[in-house]
Amino acid sequence: MWNITSESPKLITNYFLCDMTEVNSRYAVGVDVGGSHVSSAVVDLEKGVIVGEPLTTPVDHTCSAEEMFSAWTKNLRELISSSGLPVRKIGMAFPGPFDYERGISHMEHKFVSIKELVVGDILQARLLDFPGLEFKYVNDAGAFALGESCYGAAKGVEKVLVLTLGTGLGSGFVENNRIVREGDTVPPGGEVWNLPWGEDIADSAFSTRWIVGKYASLSGKVVAGAKEVALAFDTDPFAREVFTEFGAGLAKFTAPLLEKFGAHDIILGGNISRNLDKFLPAMMRVYGQKGMDVHVQASSLLDKAAMLGAASLFA
Repeated sequence: MWNITSESPKLITNYFLCDMTEVNSRYAVGVDVGGSHVSSAVVDLEKGVIVGEPLTTPVDHTCSAEEMFSAWTKNLRELISSSGLPVRKIGMAFPGPFDYERGISHMEHKFVSIKELVVGDILQARLLDFPGLEFKYVNDAGAFALGESCYGAAKGVEKVLVLTLGTGLGSGFVENNRIVREGDTVPPGGEVWNLPWGEDIADSAFSTRWIVGKYASLSGKVVAGAKEVALAFDTDPFAREVFTEFGAGLAKFTAPLLEKFGAHDIILGGNISRNLDKFLPAMMRVYGQKGMDVHVQASSLLDKAAMLGAASLFA
């Protein structure tokens, strides 16, 4: 049994709306805050679709607070104005550590200039032409999971484990379109990246650096990422060995997580998931050996999932 000590994030910074409640309840903005850019989209919560086109604004996480908030403000103002809709609900997906209840970053490796600042208060003060804004916040991996659960590959599935496989390992346990972050059925905070695995932790084993490192140790070749290994899959036995070991390991790692959570579905996102066909057979062999009925799919929403998931906080 996992010992959960932290409180689950709740709802967030609220700015109440006195008018247009019926219209506004249908639409929300979903914001995906990344290290090199911010992307946002207006989402029709009833239809589960993005209205118009998402808007991406370049902004580096190392810049000053003034530059960062200016870029975020510009992005939101342009998006809401161009939509022609009275949107006042804004869901924002941030990496952690982050206070998702109050909207305060505690990160020291990214977004250092905005550490301890209340994001919603500052954005509201800069967006006075849009009175009555309401902000909610969610972990970026959680937003991705919500997007796939509410509107993507796991739509209609009661329980699903969503993993993002890339530079690191992100996770989201979703039950009935709600993130589960506490309780006996999930690890602390619903996070799996720091769980022990082999001689290290899961984040080291199920990430791009493992694929690159393993391929180098087998072939003696140094490549930039998983894509290069995937391109060599058909002709290079070392590439096939890497993905086979990766898939088998991922299945062994997720099997007890699925059993504990009571789920039979996994959605995989992130850059590595684009090569699911290379390691899915190994995953299914392991699940079969364990007598488990597991359905594995790649993300259907890709880079739109986090925006849709962030907006779904208002659904």
